[in-house]
Amino acid sequence: MLPYALKEALSAIKRARLVSLAATSILTTCLFLLGLFLMAYVNLNGVAAKIRERVQIEAFLDDQVDQKNALALADSILSLSSVKSVSYVDKEMALEAFGQQFGDEALQVLDTNPLPASLRIELQERDRTFPHAQRISKRIGNLPGVADVEYGGRWLSRLDRLLSAVGATTLILGAILGASFVFVVATTIKLTFHARRKTVEVMRLVGATRGFVARPFLVEGSIYGFLGALFGLALLVLLHAVLSSRVAGLLFLSPNQMLGLLAFGILLGLLGSSISLRKTV
Repeated sequence: MLPYALKEALSAIKRARLVSLAATSILTTCLFLLGLFLMAYVNLNGVAAKIRERVQIEAFLDDQVDQKNALALADSILSLSSVKSVSYVDKEMALEAFGQQFGDEALQVLDTNPLPASLRIELQERDRTFPHAQRISKRIGNLPGVADVEYGGRWLSRLDRLLSAVGATTLILGAILGASFVFVVATTIKLTFHARRKTVEVMRLVGATRGFVARPFLVEGSIYGFLGALFGLALLVLLHAVLSSRVAGLLFLSPNQMLGLLAFGILLGLLGSSISLRKTV
């Protein structure tokens, strides 16, 4: 039955070339825009991942804490499940790092070393977000011997909010474009159905089941969805090729994401066909 449905669907698309071309063009635009936002989200996540690699907590120690106690404190912090590593930075190492960053001239104006010793704490990759870093920083800040804690909370919070905003925008856009996609497919299938209504009436008279009548239209809707997603991906590939020559390290969709976009197009095509046929078949 599927070969028959496929043959009928392809014949219907060929007979209504202009309608098919218009529908496919609109669907291609919808999936291209959705894929574009998805690609933007993927690249933003890639940038965020690189930034998170440098996320660390620095716990500044009281002057009364000697190296032995500092190392004991480091072992205590390392026992936390969210902590990947802890390194001890004494006052001399901190001063040397200060000189490398600001130049030897800055050291010449200092009579004594004002910089405190500290513990540099690297978090597990899964915990390099603002809520986790904030929670762990507060916990470390309450430990005896810790004078202050710094973890870049302001920019880490902004990064998380930006990712959430782009993700929410992608979902909202996906819902809007998905609804438009379904409407276009439903309208196209309805036009196709009316063009073949006499054939459908004959099929009903000879005892064709509802499923047998509907199957070619469902396949036709799936084809529109597949073509829209396929051509949308093709446009994304071309756009990525153009932008990659100007923007280094630009990421594209993963194979799973591309397959997901194709499957999304097919499912929307099926949904549009089903809605169109609900009151007609």
